[in-house]
Amino acid sequence: MPYHVIVSGNVLIFTRMSKFTILTILMLGAVTLFGQNLNMTFTATGVATAIDSVKATNLRTNQSVTLPGNETLMLSYSTGMNSFSEITPTGNVFPNPFQGKTTFVVYIETPQQVILEVRNILGQVVAQTQTIVQPGTHSFAISLSIAGIYLVSLSTDQGKEGYKVVCNETSEASDRIFYSGMVEDDARIQNLKNTTVYTLDYTAGDIILYRCRSGVHTTIVTDSPTESKNYEVEFAVCADPDGKNYAIVKINSQTWMAENLAYLPEVSASTMGSDSVKHYYVYNYEDTLVAGAKNTLNFNTYGVLYNWPAAMGEGGKIYSATENIQAVCPAGWHLPDDEEWKVLEENLGMNAQDADTIYLRNSGEVGKKLKSSVNWINEGNGSNSGGFTALPGGYRNTHGGFRSVENYALFWSAGQSDTTTWYRSLNFNDNGVYRFNTLKSHGLSVRCVKDSF
Repeated sequence: MPYHVIVSGNVLIFTRMSKFTILTILMLGAVTLFGQNLNMTFTATGVATAIDSVKATNLRTNQSVTLPGNETLMLSYSTGMNSFSEITPTGNVFPNPFQGKTTFVVYIETPQQVILEVRNILGQVVAQTQTIVQPGTHSFAISLSIAGIYLVSLSTDQGKEGYKVVCNETSEASDRIFYSGMVEDDARIQNLKNTTVYTLDYTAGDIILYRCRSGVHTTIVTDSPTESKNYEVEFAVCADPDGKNYAIVKINSQTWMAENLAYLPEVSASTMGSDSVKHYYVYNYEDTLVAGAKNTLNFNTYGVLYNWPAAMGEGGKIYSATENIQAVCPAGWHLPDDEEWKVLEENLGMNAQDADTIYLRNSGEVGKKLKSSVNWINEGNGSNSGGFTALPGGYRNTHGGFRSVENYALFWSAGQSDTTTWYRSLNFNDNGVYRFNTLKSHGLSVRCVKDSF
């Protein structure tokens, strides 16, 4: 009868228990040590019927994997052992779980040296072999002396792939891997050829950002999943008069553009300004040629800066049902008013009292959640956990000249007084969101929110 080891304080207590009980405990241990892998699938809704591709990014590690929209993403709980993304599995371990001995069979396409090793839960190599093989199916015998959970790791010219295995009982005297030679193709290998498994390391609490594409449409979804699920990804038309389509993100009840507006019917130099005449600016572009402005890195990264008249568009078209102002936004979208910005902030964790105050509001670290994790100076401090992907387009100063690209993101609001209007500002190293009003001759970025009717 095998023994079970219990740790009580600093004392090891050995008790007898059945093989079945040990296997159960080991499998429970596997869940504890490795976590339960989560399988994620995606379904298109709204204006799209299929998803072309999904790019999944772990916002903690910045690791990502891109998969076809009809495939399954496996979030693999990280243990500190080697992990593998977009691998093509070429082998199989059987049986698994096993009684001290198991077999690893692998299909190799080209002549090369392969390395097979077994690591314990601490990541230590307990057995290893390397051999030069010819094309075909090869067999390795694995023996382990201690019951436990292991990672079998194969290194080939194509990269690394790994297999988690459970040894539930053993009478072996040592840990070893023995190359058994070539074998006839096994059915367990044949069904793995030309199959791609899409995996991403995941630890409980991590936030995954999914960038989902369907034709010209892009929707961002963020989540910290605790179980396998299917995401219903809603796509919507968000296209400006020039035909540019914008990525979008749904944050609770609101759907926002996840890019800075880049509609540019004309362009002005920074020396030209007004609080009543429309002006459109591209950061550091001082000419008046639209084609030239659209060919700049700042335009393609940060979009357009609008003074207030330009942001309000043709008279600030008003929807009678809600009095939402379409302004320069695409059809079906509008320039958010101050209250809609507050809803966004509260949805991401700002308390209502702070939302109503002015200057920098830090509760909920909403600024950090809004900011993109790239394209900020010194990499910024944005987590983008809300998927809003705020970008630091800087601004056009009311006295002329451009300021603070990569340092500040400033966005217009539809709320106004006679000479000023509300805006929101994010600094590269602040966790919060700045709320105040400014002169209408400034040039700021625009984000639009989808009409709710």
